[in-house]
Parts: sequence; C-alpha cells; structure tokens
Amino acid sequence: MIETGRVVAGYEIQERISEGGMATVYRARRLRDGLVCALKVLRDQYAADAEFVERFQREARAVQSLSHPHMVQVFESGQADGVHFIAMEFVEGPDLKRYLRERGPLAPAEAVRIAVQVCEVLDYAHRHGIVHRDIKPQNILLAPDGQVKVADFGIARALAAVTITQTGTVLGSVQYLAPEQARGQPAGQAADLYAVAVVLYEMLTGQLPFDGDSPIAIALRHLHDTPPPPRRLNPAIPPFLEGVILRGMAKRPEHRYPSARAMATDLLGETAFWREPPAPSAAEATLVARPQGTGGRRRDVRPDGAAARSGRSERRGRDRLRGRTDAGRTWTPAVVTLAVITVGLLIGGVWATWRTVSAYFNVAEVEVPRFIGLPLAEAQARAAEARLQLAVGGRAYSTEIPKDAVLSQDQPPGKRVKVGRVVQVVVSLGPELVTVPDVQGQGLLQARLAIEDARLRVGQVDEAFSDAVRGGLIITQDPVPGAQVPRGSAVALVVSRGPELVEVPLLVGRSLREARRRLEDLGLILRHVRQAVSPDLEPGIVVDQEPAAGTKVRAAEAEVVLTVSVRPGAEGRPPEAPVVTVERRPTPAPGQATPGAEQPTRDPPGTRRTAVRVVVPEGPGPQRVRIVVIDQEGVRTAYEREHGAGERVNVLVRSRGYTIIQIYLDNRLVQEIRP
Repeated sequence: MIETGRVVAGYEIQERISEGGMATVYRARRLRDGLVCALKVLRDQYAADAEFVERFQREARAVQSLSHPHMVQVFESGQADGVHFIAMEFVEGPDLKRYLRERGPLAPAEAVRIAVQVCEVLDYAHRHGIVHRDIKPQNILLAPDGQVKVADFGIARALAAVTITQTGTVLGSVQYLAPEQARGQPAGQAADLYAVAVVLYEMLTGQLPFDGDSPIAIALRHLHDTPPPPRRLNPAIPPFLEGVILRGMAKRPEHRYPSARAMATDLLGETAFWREPPAPSAAEATLVARPQGTGGRRRDVRPDGAAARSGRSERRGRDRLRGRTDAGRTWTPAVVTLAVITVGLLIGGVWATWRTVSAYFNVAEVEVPRFIGLPLAEAQARAAEARLQLAVGGRAYSTEIPKDAVLSQDQPPGKRVKVGRVVQVVVSLGPELVTVPDVQGQGLLQARLAIEDARLRVGQVDEAFSDAVRGGLIITQDPVPGAQVPRGSAVALVVSRGPELVEVPLLVGRSLREARRRLEDLGLILRHVRQAVSPDLEPGIVVDQEPAAGTKVRAAEAEVVLTVSVRPGAEGRPPEAPVVTVERRPTPAPGQATPGAEQPTRDPPGTRRTAVRVVVPEGPGPQRVRIVVIDQEGVRTAYEREHGAGERVNVLVRSRGYTIIQIYLDNRLVQEIRP
C-alpha cells in the first residue's frame, strides 16, 4: 500500500480506488499540470519478475500510441523508487460489474448500446495489432455521460505466460475465458469476441453462462459445455440477441464472428451473420474435397496384394453381369412401352424442376426500407409497398424508440432481397416503467437503498430547514411516491436540517420601528410591546427585550417581547407609530370551542391560526384598519373597519400553507408579517 500524500514519479497519491490480483489502482494528481488520473501500481510479486516487468512496460508503451473515444487513455508508464506504474485516464463512474450488481439485468437496448461501444474499440485495437485478452465487466467503465471506456488494453498480454491455476492472477477472468485460452493456446481476436458475448449474456440475464467450484471447473465448462439459452432465463431477450450471443460463444474461433465490426453490425440489426451456419474448418473442407478413387469409386489400399485380388473379383463380377444382360436383350412391346413412359416422366420431372428453380432465381429483388422508429402499422404498410412481409420476432423495452414502434430489423436498410422476403423486426415496449417508492421520513441511506432497489437512481439531493421533520430525514421527493416513471430515472430528494435556529439580535437602544424591522428580517414575531417610564430617553426607544440578545431560538416558534420608553405621564397612551404584534394560536381539536367564540370551531386540517393585535396611533381622526391575508387559497381581506387613536384591534387570522399578513392604515401598508 502507498500512503495518501506520497509522490510517485511526479504523481501525488490521493486515495486508493481498487485492488486486483495484478495491481493496485490509486487516484492521483499529476503535479506538473494538476491532471487527475488513475495510477496503476504493480504488486510486489510481479515487480520482482524482471521478464514480466519488461513485457508489461513494452505492452503499455504500445498502447500509449493508440487513442479511441472508448479506450482508457494510457499517458505514460515507468519505474520510480522501486515502484512500477502506469498512469491512465481517470474515469468518473462505476465499472460494469458494480453497475450490474446495483441494477440487475439490463434492458436489451441498454445492453446493446454498451456491447456495441466495446466492439467499436476492439475493432480499432484489433486493426492496430492489439488484442485485449481480458475483456470482463471490471475492465468496462461507465462514464457519467453514458460513454463506455475499456481499460487495461495490452496489459493482459503480459500475463499470457501465467496459467489459470495461479492464485490471484487470471482467476478473476476465468468466467470470460475463451476455450482456446483455457487450453493454453494463443488468444487472438476471436477470444475478445467470446468474452464480449459472455459479458452480453451476463448483462441480459443477470448471471454468468458457466460457474463452478473452482477456476479449473469453470474452464472445463467453457471447453465442453453448451451455455443455457439466454431466452430461457429472460424471455424478454429478442431472438436475434440470443443468436449473437451463441455465435459469439462458439467453441471454435473460426465459428465466431470474423471481426468485432461484424459483431457490432449484428447487434445494431444492420446484418444477420448470426443466422448463417458456421463455415467448415480447413480440416473439414479437406475431408469433403478429397477424391475417393478412380471413377469416383472408393478403393481401399491393403497390403499383400489385397488390392489386386479385389480388382480381379470386381472384373469377374462385371463379366457375370454382362452375361446376364446379353441373355435378356430380347425386349417385349410391354417393356418398351414402360421404358418410354418412364423416360417421359423423367424428362417431365426434370423440366418441372428446372422451371421451379429458374423461377426462384429469377424472382425480382427489392430494396429493404428502414423500418426502425416507424409505428408497427406504418412499417407493415411500407413493407407491403416494397412487396415484403413483416414479422414481429419479439418485443423489448427502449428509452429511445416509442412504444409500438420498430426497435430493430434483421435485414439492414438498403439491402436488396427477393420479393416476398420475410423481414423480422423487434417492436418497442417503450420505456420500462417502475413505481417510485415513498421515502419521505426515511434516512438518506435507507432512502437510497429503497430507490435503487426500485431500479431508479438518486438524483439531486438538497437540504432545507424543517420544524416538522427531524434532521437527516427526507422532507420531500420528486417524483412523488407511487408515480410511474421510466426505469433508471432520477429521484430528487430534500433532506431536513432540522429546525432553523436564529440568534436573537441586540435590540436595546434601537427605536421601536427599527427593532420591529430587524425582527421581521429574521422571521421573528413581535408578540407584545410594554411601556416603561424613562425621563432620560426619547419616547419609543427599546429599554429591555425577551429573550435576551444572543439566545438561539427557532425562527418559526420564537416570539419576542419588547419594553419601550415613554415620558412621565404618557403611560398607556399609544405610541407615535402604529404598533402591530402577533401571536400564534394552536389549532383546536375538532369540536373544541375557541375562546371568545359562540360556536365550536371546525378548522380543516393544516389550518394556521395567528392572533394579530394593532394599536391605532394618534391621528387627526378615525383611521381605517385593513388586514389582508395571502396564502395558498389566494388573496382576501380578513378585517376592515375604522378606529380612533389609541384603540386596540384584535383579529384572529386563519390561513393555509405559506402565509403573508399585511396591515394597512388608510390604505397605507405599515407592516407585513410572515408567521
């Protein structure tokens, strides 16, 4: 292990990412430019093998010259302070193995998308003389933008001399090992395609085709056993995909796809190589073409003159047959008639056969239209116009093709086929819909597990203060519980930070108007204003406050009481400016009477009750007091009446949801409260 912070060959180690049988991978920062990369460091057991290290570095240098969008780029390799390393592109996102553990079997469209990108990069590498030799889900990385990145190109070649029985080396890859690799034979391009077929099998079924108690047992199954048909495990797999997998997993390399590009075109539905029978091997072709002796008759070669004796016996047999034929040369009319009829029938059969074969080969050809993306009915009509037949070979989920539209076709667009040819298509079931679970009130970890178990993923996670939900629990989610959404959709969460605590400011020494404005800015409620005689202070100055300055309180619950100065003899007179105080009232239970009310109050659930008290200031005459309420039900006037100076107005305001209460004097807004 290399400790965090250590610098290796100009790379600062930040954290360990993963550990395998051959090397440990670290997240590191390149000091010269700050680039974040993945640093693969060889294990000690390999670093001590000079031959292996030389082969390892040679292969790494060969891959450095390659560049492909789906290939993890190798920046450099070397040795420093006894550490042999390879610096590679760092890919955010899980590898395919982890992705499958979290999601389970993938939809055919998603599995095809991943497999095609792997085939594209393999085709590029094969054309440059590089065979991967260790294709497996752990080497297939999934970037956040959906792009596939294949890692460890060329590195597996350095392990070619290591047998599968050695612990900690190739054991992790034996489930994807081609039969020729299991035999210890050289692995070519076909071995990579075999591994891709096994990975595709695993993506679509959620399990491997072969398993066993030991690596040797698994390798033997690759050599001798036939894989269980994928559609038996997952009937939603289209027939053509099963055909691609089985051809890719053929035991003999020459029976698999001729190239990664051919496999990709089959996956995309542009060709149908999977339908073609495998070509005979060179040995089989030699047996078929070998001559069987003079005149087409087989002659066995035997020692001790056996062939000569056999020849003499054959000649004696022909002489006896010739004698019998000569004896019967006198033909009767009936025999002649029968012979003529037989010859006529033979000629007629040959003529009919010739006409049938000629008619077949002389059938007109038409060009296959593009059916992908078309509604099934429209595709059938277009096939009829082209004098073709359309057959639905299966249905599969797709996030890209609408429901009941053609997802793929076994004959590629533009190909010329005979009139009347049947074109197999796969029809889209649309996105696979899943039900959003209810995670409100759960912890974030528990919610994440429930969401991923529903085949969804956690989206944006925000935090918010809440008086009703304990800190760390989910307040709200989007989409709402029970909604039907496409599989893999994101669920946004809002996590509670608990009640919002604010610090009561120092209000002593401020004017009443300034103190009230400061409380409003913090969301605190001014519940009551007391008066205290103070001959040395201007009237309306705060001389005391409750709670004290610096106290931590909940903004939604705290209520402040202020004491202001008045001149001697002015006690009980209204202040110069209008004073508004409020008080929250609990909602009574159904049937419970409200103090001062003649009838029981039956407020609907969720009703907010706020007591508003207004002291009417001095004025030239009566002033109109109007209280306006704005809440989720709209805007309305809760109270409106004229009052004289010094009168106290007490109003109980009922509201629902987020509330704003505005107090007007003679149509002039004097205060706004958000209880």
